[in-house]
Amino acid sequence: MPGEEVSQAKRQLNMIIDAYLKSSDVERVLAACDYADIAHSGVTRKSGEPYILHPIAVSCILAHMRMDAETLMAALLHDVIEDTDFSKDDITEKFGRVVAELVDGVTKLSHSSDKEYNKAASFRKILQATLQDPRVIIIKLADRYHNMTTLGALRPDKRARIAQETFDIFVPMARLVGMNEMADNLEHLCYQNLDLDMYNNVQENLLITKPERCKYQAIWEQNLADLLNTYNIQGRIKKKNNNIELLRHFVKNEIDLQELTHSHAFEIILQSIADCDRLVEALRENFQVLHFEDHIRRPLPGGNQSLMIRLKGEKTTLSLTIQTELMRKAARFGVVLGENAPQACRSAIQASMKNLNMLVGGECAKTTFNDLLDYLHQEKIWVYTPHGQLHELPQGATAVDFAYSASLFLGNHAVGAKINGDIKPLSTPLTSGQVIEIITDVLATPNPDWLSFINTQKARRAIQNILKEQDIDEQRLVGQQALNRALKLFNRSVKDLSDSDWIDLLEWRHVENKEILFEQIAVGDLLPQLVANHLFAQDQVEDDHASDRLIQGTEGVDVKYAHCCNPVLGDPIQGHLSRRGLIVHRARCHNLLHEQHLHPENIMALHWTSEEEDDVNFTAYLCIDMLLNDEQISELIYLCRKSKTGVEAVRVYEGKTYVNIVVNNRNQIAQIIRELRMHFGFPRISRLAMPATINEISKAC
Repeated sequence: MPGEEVSQAKRQLNMIIDAYLKSSDVERVLAACDYADIAHSGVTRKSGEPYILHPIAVSCILAHMRMDAETLMAALLHDVIEDTDFSKDDITEKFGRVVAELVDGVTKLSHSSDKEYNKAASFRKILQATLQDPRVIIIKLADRYHNMTTLGALRPDKRARIAQETFDIFVPMARLVGMNEMADNLEHLCYQNLDLDMYNNVQENLLITKPERCKYQAIWEQNLADLLNTYNIQGRIKKKNNNIELLRHFVKNEIDLQELTHSHAFEIILQSIADCDRLVEALRENFQVLHFEDHIRRPLPGGNQSLMIRLKGEKTTLSLTIQTELMRKAARFGVVLGENAPQACRSAIQASMKNLNMLVGGECAKTTFNDLLDYLHQEKIWVYTPHGQLHELPQGATAVDFAYSASLFLGNHAVGAKINGDIKPLSTPLTSGQVIEIITDVLATPNPDWLSFINTQKARRAIQNILKEQDIDEQRLVGQQALNRALKLFNRSVKDLSDSDWIDLLEWRHVENKEILFEQIAVGDLLPQLVANHLFAQDQVEDDHASDRLIQGTEGVDVKYAHCCNPVLGDPIQGHLSRRGLIVHRARCHNLLHEQHLHPENIMALHWTSEEEDDVNFTAYLCIDMLLNDEQISELIYLCRKSKTGVEAVRVYEGKTYVNIVVNNRNQIAQIIRELRMHFGFPRISRLAMPATINEISKAC
């Protein structure tokens, strides 16, 4: 009976909180529970169960984390403002301002008929409230987790939509605030609801191979125990449920089913960092190490600290996470621990919150939402000041980006940088773990050239603001100097420009005179490198791909696509300015990284005008880790044509099949890879940088 279900849920909540809260707080939580019960009286969920069971379940999830009374009360009341006649003022009067603010923080907005706007505005509101009180996101994550466990009562399309939203927003948000256990649970449920066939296939293979895997796990566990004993290291070994990691690698196409079932994972919890380091040395001496990462000194998002090492056995591989007890707790719960978390964990979360704070300043909710999505999914690096303060930056960030991240003064007066003690140019790209010190001169000012290599909006806005404040004559001089530097690539200067060159430039930019063009360069509205490229790029040949409309800001510039990495519409891209024009590379292209170290001034960030176009074609190169016979090749061609993907060539070599496909964009590549994996039994399929040859198989870019 519904009444008995509710009573039982209340008793369960009472039992959990009675174990750690004082009696007065228990009474307050139970009072909030009764209040929510009255507010939701008569309301049921899609499953038919009383609605109050949901907020009670959310509160129980948080109680297992030993959250405080205010958080539990807000969890019980989290849908009251949104779904009932009770208001924020009512909650304030009954339970106090703090609880009311927490409830209001997780309450969705519905002021517009535009559902997309409401969603964007609601996420921005949650973000703003989280910056005021991190308990808001903790409640929201628990709410989403319980909703994900009860998706069975919804239509398949709605289940998939909620799962995708969870995967895009809430999983990375949970990792950002260090709640990795919550993130893992959410991610697992996402895979289950997004692609049930794939999920069931993986689970079936794990079940079939379980006896054999258990046998090898026991061997590994004994070997590790013997090693700890031999080296007199005190600690405990814990089998790790790495199903979510295996699923993640499998979904990302990083391993095939064979590798998946031969991979094992353990956690080793030791007493000190010194013991962690000693164990790694012992492992190096006794096993073949495939991979090692030090995330104690270089924490992962949310401040997740550990030493991660992968070992090769006779028939299996083993992934080890080595950490102290406090590190393990912080990696699971992150922001939930508050001041009890290690300093590295708190520092990493604060750095992320600092970046989130910059996202909520705009007036447009949809822009904020899109910026949040970009931020959550971009790859990041973590660097430090000489005093140990952590700064989170996007991958590809330079010393100038770091300077502005640290302070406006450092950015505006930077003249150089010390990276791990070595003096480097401000254009130097940074990597995780580096210690950065900015060299300043109070007379120095930002250089418009910086705009060609910076990677953060904070730095770009700050530089442009300073440049726009300059006297008009100073702006023109700065713009002319910047153009002179850009023309050096072509062994020319501003004095070498002919009257016809100037006519060409003024018509291209639709301006009346060269002074206005210098002003545009000085304030960052026009990159001087693009001006030089427009005039003097050699070998200007028509290219089917070199369409001005595809890449922002390249109108009138000769654009070519690098054959070393073959970018496709939607790929993260960067530009390399050369005598042959603007060469577009995929952002991780090895040739581009090499050029970036030699001539960082010639590298610039690029963005597509759109990531979906139907009237452009790109060639991509795939490697399937299985030998297809003639019948299977025919099936492959049929599947590609069915997905509106062209096939240029198929060939087999040394147990693998190589396919050249023609697509419109990056999403189409991902789609055809998913379909081919499903059809051929989930082999690994890699996208190559360039066509494979018999003598040399290309690496993925």
